[in-house]
Amino acid sequence: MKYILSLGSNIGNSFENLKKAISKLEEKSIFIDDCSSVYASTPVDYLTQADFLNMSLIAEAAYEPVQMLEKLKEIEHEMGRVKTIEKGPRNIDLDIIFWEKGSFESEDLTIPHKEAANRLFVIFPTLEIIDNSEYFRKEKAHFHFILETDQRRFLGQKIEKLYPFKIGEENFGWNETN
Repeated sequence: MKYILSLGSNIGNSFENLKKAISKLEEKSIFIDDCSSVYASTPVDYLTQADFLNMSLIAEAAYEPVQMLEKLKEIEHEMGRVKTIEKGPRNIDLDIIFWEKGSFESEDLTIPHKEAANRLFVIFPTLEIIDNSEYFRKEKAHFHFILETDQRRFLGQKIEKLYPFKIGEENFGWNETN
């Protein structure tokens, strides 16, 4: 099954944390089909913390949503994430944003992610990778609609595309003409 995942980090070497999380995803049979460039973004909600590095992935796994969430929480735990402040600083944050079958709800998980449409650090990296994907067309249209009609929801948020992400010899995020 295909998922859109959002990754973020603002403690330690954030870029290395993102790379390590991707490596751990693959160790758990969560395979990366595509990944966005790396973006820097200002924090949202809890503002007294460092800026984040963020990216989005199209991932494929045989896991149902609850199993997928369990795998993501395992990775956060293995990487030493400690939640001290709600929405506060973290070395790694892994969230399920979308999955190919649309919506899902359980006690611990809601897909689409409840706050995705309010977060530029989710919208921009996600649009970068789903613009040419055969999956997630409805979600893409929704994100574009929000950006065109309701910019006030993003007041105070800043985001900057930093650089493409590279796995092995393959560059993700920018083509050779950018």
